[in-house]
Amino acid sequence: MINLSKIEHRKDTRIAIKFEYDDILIQKIKSIGARWSQSKQCWHLPYLKNSFDQLESTFGKEQLVFPTKKIPVVTDQPSPKVSFASYQSEGKTKYKIVGEKIIIKKKNQKWLKVYVPFDKKGWADVLKNIDGRKWNMEKVCWEIPNVKASYRRIKKQIGMKYLVFDFVIDKDIPEAYQFNGNIRSSKQFSSKTKKEELNDQQVEALQKTEEQIILLRYSHSTLKSYKSNLIKIFLFFKHIDPIDLTSTDIQKYLLHQIKFSKISESTQNSIINSIKAYWEKVLKRPKEFINIPRPKKSKSLPNIFSQEEVLKLIESPKNLKHKLILLIIYSGGLRLGEVINIRKKDISLHRRTIFIKNGKGKKDRFVTLAEQVVPYLDEYKKRYNPKYWLFEGQHGGQYSRSSIQKVFRIALQKSRVFAYGTVHTLRHSYATHCIENGFSVALLQEALGHGSIKTTERYLHISNKALKKLKSPLDIIKENQS
Repeated sequence: MINLSKIEHRKDTRIAIKFEYDDILIQKIKSIGARWSQSKQCWHLPYLKNSFDQLESTFGKEQLVFPTKKIPVVTDQPSPKVSFASYQSEGKTKYKIVGEKIIIKKKNQKWLKVYVPFDKKGWADVLKNIDGRKWNMEKVCWEIPNVKASYRRIKKQIGMKYLVFDFVIDKDIPEAYQFNGNIRSSKQFSSKTKKEELNDQQVEALQKTEEQIILLRYSHSTLKSYKSNLIKIFLFFKHIDPIDLTSTDIQKYLLHQIKFSKISESTQNSIINSIKAYWEKVLKRPKEFINIPRPKKSKSLPNIFSQEEVLKLIESPKNLKHKLILLIIYSGGLRLGEVINIRKKDISLHRRTIFIKNGKGKKDRFVTLAEQVVPYLDEYKKRYNPKYWLFEGQHGGQYSRSSIQKVFRIALQKSRVFAYGTVHTLRHSYATHCIENGFSVALLQEALGHGSIKTTERYLHISNKALKKLKSPLDIIKENQS
C-alpha cells in the first residue's frame, strides 16, 4: 500500500509518498517525476490535481491510502480558458496546456507566470527571447521578469487580444531585467544592447546585408555569424559611415582583434567573409576591391575515440532516446545539425538507410542505418511516437543542439572515457574506423558528404592501419641489435 500525506518542503506544499521498500514501486514512482527528500525521508510530488491523477493512473485508487480522508483536490489551472490535457511520453503521463489565449498571472513582485497553449509554438518563441525568462517544469509555465520590457515585447509581438491578465499592472515596475551574474544571459543581453547602439546608417547596412543573405538562402548559422561580425565592426568604427569603410580599416580591426581578443584563424576568415558579403552583395563592389590577407589554414588532425571508447559512450545512457541519438550519429557519421534535422519519413528500414536532406553545402545524401540500431529504433518509435521529427523536444518541435551536446557530455562523464571530445568527435571516429576497416576514400567521401576528397584523405593520416605500416626507427635499431 502507498501512504499519502500533505507536507511543507522547502516552502512548498507537496504530497508525501511513503511505502515499504520495493524496487518496482521505486521505478514507477520515479517514472511520474517524484523526487526523494532526505530530510523528510519520503518521495514527494507537487500538491496538484495533476499529481493525484498520475498516482491514480499509475497505481490504482485501491493502492492509495490517505491519513483520514482523501486530500482535497487541488488545481493549478490559471483560467477557465486554459486547461491541462494528459498525454503519454516516455511511458509517463504528462500534461500540456490547451486553449486559444495566453494567461498571465503574478507569481510575486519580481516574476510573472505565463501559460502558453502547447500548440502555439510562435508564442513560445517570443517568450524565449525575453531577457531572464525560464521554464517552470512543475507548474507547466514560463516565468518572465515583471518589468516593462517584458510587457512591451509580448504586447508588440503577440498582441493584446491574445493576452489575459488576472492582475493590474503596476506602473512603478523596473524598466528592464537586471542579470545576476548568469554568464549566458549576460552575453545575450550584451549582444542586444550592442545592436541598439548602432546609428541609422549602420542599422540600414545591417538590414540590407541580412536581406541579401536571406535571398541567397545561406544557412541561419551563417546569417547569425555575419550579423554578429558586422555589428562589432560597425561599433569599432562608430564615427565612420559603413559605406566609407576600406580594406585598411578592416585590417586595422583584425589586427586589434588578433592582439587583444586572440581570435582564431577561422574567426578571422569569418570576419572577412562578413564584410565581403556587405561590400559585394549590398554595395555591389567588385571582388578586386578587397585586399585583405587571409591567414594560412592550420592543418590540424581531428581527435578520435577508439572503437572500445565509442562502445562505452553509447552504452552509458540509460535513456532510450539519448542512446539512440549517439547510435545514429556514429552509425552514419552525422554532423550535429544533420541528426536534429532527421524527419520520421527519412528513415527507411527496408533499405537500412537514412536520408540526410540539406546537409552542409546544401547537399542531400543517404547514409547507412546500422543493423544494430534497428531494434533500438523500433522500441523508440513505440515508446515516444514522434510526429514529424525523429527526435522531438519535450514540448514538441525539433530536439535542440544544446540538448544533444548535454547528452554527449553526460555520456562522456559516465563512461569514464578520458579522451577529449565533442559530438563531432563521433563523426571523426566513424570516418577513421571506416578507413581502418578497409573502406575506400572515395566511398567514405560520399558517405560523409565532403565536397573535396582532400578533406576525406586526412583520415588516412590518423588511422591505426596506416600508422602500423610506418615502423619507428627505434624499433628497427632494437631489432638489428638483437
